This record gives sequence, structure tokens and C-alpha cells, in this order.
Amino acid sequence: MTQPEESKTAKHERIKGERNPWEMLPDILEYARQGFGAFPEEEFNVRLRWWGLYPQGDGTGTKGGTDPYFMLRLRIPGGKLSAGQFRLIGRLSAKYARGTADITVRQNIQFHWIPAEALPDIFDQLASEGITSMGACGDDTRNITTCPLSGIDSHPRNDLSDLVAEATRALNGNPVFYNLPRKFKITLCGCESECTYPEINDVGITPVRHEDGREGFSVQVGGGLSTRPHFAVRLHFFLMREQIVPLLVGIASLFRDQDVLRQKRERARLKFLFLEHGWDRERFEKELSRYIDFLPEPWVPVEHHRPSQTIRDHTGFQRQKDAGKWSLGIPLNQGGLTPDLIDKIAWLSETYGEREIRLTPQQNVLIAGISENARDAVASHLGEWGLPLDGSRFLSRTVSCTGKSFCRLALVETKDWSKRLAEELDRLYPHPGKPLNIHVTGCPNDCGQQRIAEIGLQGVQFKGKDGVLQDGFDLFLGGETGSRKFFNARAGIRISQEQAIPLLSRLVGLYEDSSDPEESFHDFVFREGFETIRELLKEEIAASGQD
Repeated sequence: MTQPEESKTAKHERIKGERNPWEMLPDILEYARQGFGAFPEEEFNVRLRWWGLYPQGDGTGTKGGTDPYFMLRLRIPGGKLSAGQFRLIGRLSAKYARGTADITVRQNIQFHWIPAEALPDIFDQLASEGITSMGACGDDTRNITTCPLSGIDSHPRNDLSDLVAEATRALNGNPVFYNLPRKFKITLCGCESECTYPEINDVGITPVRHEDGREGFSVQVGGGLSTRPHFAVRLHFFLMREQIVPLLVGIASLFRDQDVLRQKRERARLKFLFLEHGWDRERFEKELSRYIDFLPEPWVPVEHHRPSQTIRDHTGFQRQKDAGKWSLGIPLNQGGLTPDLIDKIAWLSETYGEREIRLTPQQNVLIAGISENARDAVASHLGEWGLPLDGSRFLSRTVSCTGKSFCRLALVETKDWSKRLAEELDRLYPHPGKPLNIHVTGCPNDCGQQRIAEIGLQGVQFKGKDGVLQDGFDLFLGGETGSRKFFNARAGIRISQEQAIPLLSRLVGLYEDSSDPEESFHDFVFREGFETIRELLKEEIAASGQD
């Protein structure tokens, strides 16, 4: 009797269940010494991910294969690095990664073009500076994010770095949690702007104040993006600081044990308990009680106003809790770093700051501990290097995923195109009165978080009128975060990469010129109406002769 063919999901579950990948680093490095072709299939396509390694795409995205190189993603809890660690990243980038080092939306850094034979030396050097890639990818707890100002903010609530470190120790590398149904994303965010987007994480922890004046924490669960976006559900708990890590361990354990989520990998995230399996807040709280040995205090959270996404990042100078000290958020374009830029930022931190670098969820960097009398000198250096202080510029508000230059899942190139878009918008609108966030993602998996952006672009390939296949985007408009959570909506227009820059320039201009200076982009879109905007853009396409 012929055995039924093993499904892709079943094969993945079997391979990762056979052996804990976190125990396999010596084997992985021995394969690496033998070269790219030495890796067995189960390591190459599955277990390498638990050490932050993916085979690199050949530049043609979904229609291609792999180049004989790796992407290596580091795990950087809370995005916090010493200047020495940052310099090491720059040296490794120059020596082994063809100058690549990209900041991700989870405060990590990832390299490209890594030869297999370089991995033993890279891992040795990373370990010497206390850096790891363990748990940067794979079906485990991904890098735990927090506000880059955590611990140095003038607001005392925003001091969660110790909890990030404790939770990382409890979950990352723990054999109990190596085999989750899919990736599991946690953020602990204490700043007023909630810059790490707790509403789209699997678990979001934020500080709250009880009506009786006590300080504590609230928890949201089940957030996520991709093709089925879902805002997290807030549980009716009032939590104390010492309960946070046990709670996270309990939620991770609950997630691990949901076999119903292991049937299809595309429906294996925590959010699908709510989206497809009938769970609600009450059911989640009841099931969670089986995994924690304390009784959370029941409490119906009072919803407070949360800022919209337009002011979420921490760019420019900001006062720290230490008298006379400032942090500086430096806007970058899509997290792109070079060895030279890394050295310059490290030098700034060593010369004028406290030798500490922090990465932000918006793919920017922050230097801590700058004295009052050093601010002018620091700003002067940034100007010489062509780095802006103005966080309203499009170069600092354009986020993108890796795109098909390196990713095997992407449909279109994103990084270079997004930079051209931002540069054109900055040329046309050098001082925007209404700053916007533009997020670009190369495929529906939405690593670029486009579903929460005011303007979101999702890569597609389609045939033009001449029948030739071309790269382009589906346009999404009107996303908001904060108190007015709203996933952006498909505008109903598909545009080529060539068309997109002039069309988006026109759209931004319409918003800039709209009558109400306080009107959000979301409100502008819904006031004008999708049909009106769509017809206007179609007219622009026709007038340009690019249809």
C-alpha cells in the first residue's frame, strides 16, 4: 500500500521535532567548514533558522533559487549594543558581508553575502563580544523588543530593560521552548508613544496606572500582520512587575501546546486562536490560568489616548532622566548601515556619549548619554556626514523589508526603490507639514509592516497592457495605530514601480494641500473616498503615458 506523501507542514514539524537545533551549533559550524553544499537538507531548510541563518535568495525572488551564501540575523535584546559591539558588527560587515548590515523592525541587525566558511570565525568573534544569533529566526521566541529609551527616559515608567533581559534568559535557548508552532513575538514597551507597536505583537506588555493610583502592567495577546492582520486583544488583568516574566513563560507554554496550530504553517501564529478557532478574551484567560501559578488581579483596563504612528519614533535630541544628559535618535533610511557609518556612529558615542548604541523599531539608531554642551558638536558632525536630525523627512519615515535582492519569498525589489521614493518626496516636500509613514513590503508576509502604515505598498507582479510581466505594488491607504487602531485598506489600484513614485508624490501633495492642517491621513483618505483617489491616480497614469 502506497504511503501518503508527507505534507510540507508535517515534514517541517517532523524535522524540528527530531532534534533541538539549539544543541547543534558545533555540527552546523563543522558543515560550514566543509562549504555551502555540505549542509544536509534538514539543516539547510529548517534547523539553521534557529541560529539566525537563511540561505540567501539569488535576487529573483519567488521565481529563483539560492545563491551559495547566507543571510545571518543577530539577536539583540531591546536593540541595545555597546559601542564595542557595534564596531565589531561593522568589522564583520566589511570582512564577510560585502558591507551589508541592515537594522530590522525588531531591533536586530542582519548581514548578507555570508560565505559558509566564514561562519566559524563570525560566531567566535560574536561570542567574544557577548552577541548571539540564537533565536533570531525559527519557530521560537524572536528578539524581545522594547523602547530604545528604556532605562534612560525621563519618564520612570519606561524602564523595562531588566525585564527584557530576564524574559530573554527564560525563553531563548530554553529547550522547553525551541519547538513552538511558529515564531512568537514579544514586546515590553513603556514609552508614551508605544514605539514598538504592542498591538501587533503576539504579546505586548505596557505599563498602566490603576484607578487607586498603583502602578502596574497590562497585557495584550494575539496581534500580528501578514495576510490576516489582527490587533491584539487586551486581557482583563492588572499585573505587578514580578509577574511579567512568569506570565510570558505561561503564554509561551500555552502557545506551544496548541496542536491545532500545527496543522498549517500559514495559520500557526497565536492570533489564529482568535481568528479561526473561536477563542475570545475569556477563553484565553481561562486557558492561560492552567499555565501560571498565580492568580492575576482582575481589572478592566481604562483605555487611554495613545499617539498615532506619525510620532512613534524617537528621533532628534531628547532629555534623559540624568540631569544634563540627552539621547539622540539618528534617522536612517530603512536601517541601511555601512562599515564606515557604523564606525562614525560608534565614534560619536565614544566621544560624546556613554558608549551605548540602541536600535529602534523604525530602523533608526539612538545614541545615549550626550552632555548638554556637546549637542552642537554632535549635530555638526551629523551634518557633515549627510545624516538629518529632522525626523519628519521621508528618508527617516520609509520602512522596507529586504525585498527580492536577498529574500526568496519576495516578489519585488524594495530597498533601492524605496530609497529613490523617499529621496524624491524629500526633494518635493523638504519640510512636510504633515509627516507620513510609508512602509514597503515585497510579499504578503509583510515583514515591512505595511498594513499599519498611512501609505502601504505590497509587492506584486502583473502583466501590463503590452503583456509583459512587470514588478509593482498593490496600494494600501489609511492605516493608523495608537488609540485609533485601523489597518490600512486596499485602494483598488495596482501600480508599476515606474508609476509609483510620481503617483505617490501626487498623493502626498494632495494631502499636504488639504484644507485642514490637523487632519490625519486616515481621515483625509476616507473624506476624499477611495473611488475619488483611485480615479485621480488613474488619470495621472493616463496623463503620463505609462498605462
